[in-house]
Amino acid sequence: MRYLLCILCGLVLFSSCSKDENEEPWQPAKRTVIAYMAAENTLSGYAQLDINEMITGVKSISKYDNMIVFVDRANEKPFIVRLRNNDKLPTDTIKKYEQDFYSSDPEKMKDVLQWVMTNYPADDYGLILWGHGDGWVIMNDSVATKRAFGVDNGENKASDTGLWMNIPSLRMALKALPHNFKFIFTDCCNMQNVEVAYELKDVTDYYIASPAGIPDTGAPYDKVIPDLFKYNDVQMYQKTCDDYFNILEAEDGHLPMAVIQSSQLPQLAQATKTILESIYNTETAIDTDRLIYYWTYDPSHPSNTKERVMYDMNDFLLRHAQTADYQKWLKAFNQAVVYKKWSDHWQWHAYRSYTQYADFEVTEERFGGVSMFIPLERYKETFIKYNELIPKTAWYHAVWSDVELGW
Repeated sequence: MRYLLCILCGLVLFSSCSKDENEEPWQPAKRTVIAYMAAENTLSGYAQLDINEMITGVKSISKYDNMIVFVDRANEKPFIVRLRNNDKLPTDTIKKYEQDFYSSDPEKMKDVLQWVMTNYPADDYGLILWGHGDGWVIMNDSVATKRAFGVDNGENKASDTGLWMNIPSLRMALKALPHNFKFIFTDCCNMQNVEVAYELKDVTDYYIASPAGIPDTGAPYDKVIPDLFKYNDVQMYQKTCDDYFNILEAEDGHLPMAVIQSSQLPQLAQATKTILESIYNTETAIDTDRLIYYWTYDPSHPSNTKERVMYDMNDFLLRHAQTADYQKWLKAFNQAVVYKKWSDHWQWHAYRSYTQYADFEVTEERFGGVSMFIPLERYKETFIKYNELIPKTAWYHAVWSDVELGW
């Protein structure tokens, strides 16, 4: 979301491709990390701020590794730069596109990422998704008219009136690449949904994201970039979450974070399917009052319960399942959600102050760090028809399709 007015900032002048006379001979990289900055929207003014932080962060990584940034922002054509630990040449413009295009087009994304993988090969790859995000919520088109990831204005303007990429389309774009990713880190609002993670389970080892709305300034890339180049997986994802979590002062809250290990998602899906069937077959009353939730279509009125969606997965099942069933499910959940950071309050929307919500309490027991959609009869009356959209996700067919909802 990050819907603050963008801050105008000075642009770093990127040099064209050139070889530094003191540069050592080329050798294959151990890791190439690609930041895909979909910034032709209201986030355009923040792109350079984060690139500047990345330049600082690159100083702490190996000179033989690759930090590549694709940038599509307002008032200029897309380009790709390589960031280097070289004060004389910190940024190298390695590709300039002659025509503007929708960075939210999955075919264009595939072409960009494939070009980087071909020209900057490595033992493994990481992907940063940078931009707006609304999680799994999708529309019919492959380049969606609302929601999901990476809105592109299409007119080279800093506006959110544009086209989005839905998550199944994102999966198809990434699946077509020659290599999978060691991790996908989404620096976007509300992207740690089990629906999104399940959709991307075959293209990444780890999925790192926040279930909540993120700060308008995004991740602290001067710290996060070195974290993402740690080659011990556990150190990599734990340090990334810790540094993002710690950017805010205690009185202002911290950003909740979670990491999912993709290989464990099929087991989590089966455990969730089993526990949901048990809940609904016993006609347990579904009560969402005071459950932890992360997203509402009506940000001006969070009290509008009809528009609340993306409830905390653990909190929902903790409340509704029998104790023995929940404990069995929790084992599968903890094997999939390998790390999480919880806070009792966080930023609700970018243009609203940090505050503790009056209508739910976050505790370590209740917090799971991953949201899940719960089909509810009330969504028949909402602006977005969530019950009609959820069957477009792979998670629905793995988990919900055989559940008798009772209405």
